[in-house]
Amino acid sequence: MKRSRSIVGIAVVVASIVLAIAGMVAYRSVRLLAVTSEQVQVSKDLQLSLERALSTLRDAETGQRGYLLTGSEEYLRPYSDALRELDGRLLSIEAQLTASGDSTETTRRLRELVNAKLAELANTIALFRSGKTQEAIQLVRSDQGKSTMDGIRALIGERAVTEQQRVQAMRASEQDALRSTIRSSISLSALAIALMAVLAYVVKRDSARLRTSEERLATTLRSIGDGVIATDEHCRVTMANPVAEELTGWRLEQARGKPLAEIFRIVNEHTREPVESPVDKVMREGRIVGLANHTVLIHRSGTETAIEDSAAPITDHAGATTGVVLVFRDATEERAAQNALRTADRRKDEFLATLAHELRNPLAPIRQAAALAAHERATPEQVKLSHAIIERQSAHMARLLDDLLDVSRITRGRLEVRPTRVALKSIVESALETARPAIDAGQHQLMVEMPEEPIVLDVDALRIAQVLGNLFTNSAKYTDPRGQIRLSVEHQASDAVIRVADNGIGLAADDLSKIFEMFAQVKPSSDRREAGLGIGLTLSKALIELHGGTLEAHSEGLGKGSEFVIRLPLAEQHARI
Repeated sequence: MKRSRSIVGIAVVVASIVLAIAGMVAYRSVRLLAVTSEQVQVSKDLQLSLERALSTLRDAETGQRGYLLTGSEEYLRPYSDALRELDGRLLSIEAQLTASGDSTETTRRLRELVNAKLAELANTIALFRSGKTQEAIQLVRSDQGKSTMDGIRALIGERAVTEQQRVQAMRASEQDALRSTIRSSISLSALAIALMAVLAYVVKRDSARLRTSEERLATTLRSIGDGVIATDEHCRVTMANPVAEELTGWRLEQARGKPLAEIFRIVNEHTREPVESPVDKVMREGRIVGLANHTVLIHRSGTETAIEDSAAPITDHAGATTGVVLVFRDATEERAAQNALRTADRRKDEFLATLAHELRNPLAPIRQAAALAAHERATPEQVKLSHAIIERQSAHMARLLDDLLDVSRITRGRLEVRPTRVALKSIVESALETARPAIDAGQHQLMVEMPEEPIVLDVDALRIAQVLGNLFTNSAKYTDPRGQIRLSVEHQASDAVIRVADNGIGLAADDLSKIFEMFAQVKPSSDRREAGLGIGLTLSKALIELHGGTLEAHSEGLGKGSEFVIRLPLAEQHARI
């Protein structure tokens, strides 16, 4: 008895020490993860601020070029706006550099280059205003402004590389912290298993207090939040706590004496192949088996639960293995959280990359058009064409930003619709006017089928036209040239049913299930360059639902076209009951 108490005391002391160490390691790991995440965000914010400062300088240069070319003060508006914004952007960059622990050298160099560029722009504008046109143009043609801008780009590029390296280093730190946390979890599980083995050993040796020890053990097992199953040397179940009963679907009186493989059925969640039980491995190797990953426990009823498990041998006084203790727990929430984090991080990265691509795409034609218009030999027709290109691409960028703002308002519950009584025909005409350039560009055949009697709705006409325009544009985008797009409208009881169908690339079954999710996109063929941000259909569905309607997508498969069906309530006196 005295020896038993000593063993238990030693086990408790060891357990306390290991728990304290594991707790300290876990706390440090969590702190490191939090700090690293914050530093990564600071680094990304700094890169974005540097790009915005460079973009603002380009705007200032664009205003100067437009003014020198036309002599119109109106063209100086981008230059004036840039001057108002630059100081604030530089102050923000200085603060972010300080927060990232950077020296003042980068700030000083950036300030000097920006001031030099602004001085060059101001000098040319002053010369032009004073009538010294040739001197202003000569200064523009010199390498002074280009050299300064090249210096700014190089400085920002160097800083971007530095920040990227910092992000990579911090990501590595995150992985180290995560591995440390996992090791801590394994240590705690191993400690629990070892403690259970010690208790079982003490109970077996103390035959005089066997019943009392069994009662204590049962109480301990009932209080443990993990499932625990014990087996004999033949891997037959001898004991199971209530958590194990709940997770397996087998009560102890039903499971006792049965092979563990019949009670504890596990498969790999990805391959669906059977997984070796940790108990079999313990019996074969005679050692503690750590946590298994990607394991699913099949309940007696057939339902499945993601679990993490481990096992340890039960030995007699001679060291022979007389049984195994299996410890497992429900890991559904943790695994779902991990998957959700990975999915959210991947979608965030994909969206940011897509957004950067979509906002950068219009810049190339804008730059080319600006260069063409600024050329001294540019003809009036070329200048007019350049202005048209700049206006069209700027409008495209504005539409992207409007969609982003609308999605943000919907997410925050601040988007309002202003319904008025309106004929559906006028909404369709407005939507077609918006989508007509895309339809004509693809030389598509458009068919519109409207009932003779007018259909009247109580809706926000602009928002419904926005939805229809988006559906028309999508059909034009994902349909090969000279395809067919069809709009049909009909009454169904108290609803107006609007169908927009095409014979385009269609949708796979997997795409149908996720096409309305935020940032989800159907991968277009290589010749379709404008895939969009993946928020158009999310926004459209939300707008329709704000009007009490529904939006659904249908397709028979890839290459078989798509159909989008909108249902909206008719105005009250026009509904058919």
